[in-house]
Amino acid sequence: MGMTGPRGLLFILLSVAILGVVACGGSSAPTPGVTATAPPSATEAAPSSPQPTSDPAALLPDGDRILEDVRHLSETIGPRPAGTAREKEAADFIAERLRGLGYEVSLQEFSLGRETARSSSLAVTSPEQRTIATVPFERSANGALRLSLAAAGIGRPEDFPSSIAGHAALIERGDLLFNDKVKNAQAAGARAALIYNNEAGIYYGSLQDSASIPVIAISQMEGQKLAESLRNGDVEVEVVVGSLSDAVSYNVVARPPRRDCDTVSGGHYDSVPQAPGASDNATGTATILEIASVLSRSGRMEGHCFVLFGSEELGLIGSRAYVNALDQAARDRLKAMLNFDMVGVGDETWLLIGTPALQQRASGIASGLGIGVARGNLPSTTSSDHASFINAGIPSLMFHRTEDPLLHTPEDVTGRVEPQLLEEAARMGVAMLESLNAGG
Repeated sequence: MGMTGPRGLLFILLSVAILGVVACGGSSAPTPGVTATAPPSATEAAPSSPQPTSDPAALLPDGDRILEDVRHLSETIGPRPAGTAREKEAADFIAERLRGLGYEVSLQEFSLGRETARSSSLAVTSPEQRTIATVPFERSANGALRLSLAAAGIGRPEDFPSSIAGHAALIERGDLLFNDKVKNAQAAGARAALIYNNEAGIYYGSLQDSASIPVIAISQMEGQKLAESLRNGDVEVEVVVGSLSDAVSYNVVARPPRRDCDTVSGGHYDSVPQAPGASDNATGTATILEIASVLSRSGRMEGHCFVLFGSEELGLIGSRAYVNALDQAARDRLKAMLNFDMVGVGDETWLLIGTPALQQRASGIASGLGIGVARGNLPSTTSSDHASFINAGIPSLMFHRTEDPLLHTPEDVTGRVEPQLLEEAARMGVAMLESLNAGG
């Protein structure tokens, strides 16, 4: 899942009869500049539509078939951070699949901005070896350092131990401005700062002044683990923050031949660094491919378009770029946007998030399919790609499972994904699109 702000990774608290928590970051930093263009004709390919079939196996969603695409995205390709070669590899894979289904497919390129496209990593090298998901702070220094770690409370001058010089400082978020925490770390002689969240999930942080040391954000869970390890002995880490660089990302846009879009269904295909991104969000991407396949092979493409978004994890950048490129006539024509984000993990109920009228319609459809759902609302600080459409006045709905504690971690792997849930997501998606096409 993704976030609001330039690169926030958000945890979504849902107000439902059963409280569900959805992670994906948060930020108060300004939105990075995005330059969006209409899908370039140079990337378009004439589709060869498959003939409609009466084969029941092709006309109904299949969870195992969806799982194979989840596996390809999360294992064969692996982590797909925005602006990287692996994100582009995933975009090309998705585009090829959709062309093979008979859709007119294009890649919509957009800029990420120099700060937004930075990379970072954190590896624990002793007493154990593991990697931790990170987000670099805006205005962090770049560098690659292997250091001992030292706890520094919430980053007040008196919180830094006398031995901090030459170490990486582990600091908890809260009470002080990020800028003050980092200035205090620099004054104490720390060579890097790891600032962990004071609530669930990871986040995007921005500094007012350029730092002279690498500064990264990590999740509350990982920060607390490191703090516990420090209480038991020495901890060695390798901290990396990449240089500023221009980067681009892509939306994969699929249209029925010679048809305008009456609906858009999509989800993001990028992941955070270090995470294979099986649940978040190879599940949503693969479900969209299955829905597109069912409609194509049954001869029911109608005006249903599909868009897989890049760079959601950096702040919904791809979906905003897509919406910003739509003219008013195209916006007015859209009946709905359906967003599939994290739809294959979790033993609680389905959550329907978004426009109330679409929540009501989807609830009735799910009931008819024998699938239990609950309606949810998002607080103003959290989001996913459907929000870009809602902000433009386009009715939108997000299909989502409940809390996944391993999202944005190296443990977000295919083995956790349940084919039955993937199949339920695709069944609801197909039925919802057919309902919208029928009107009423």
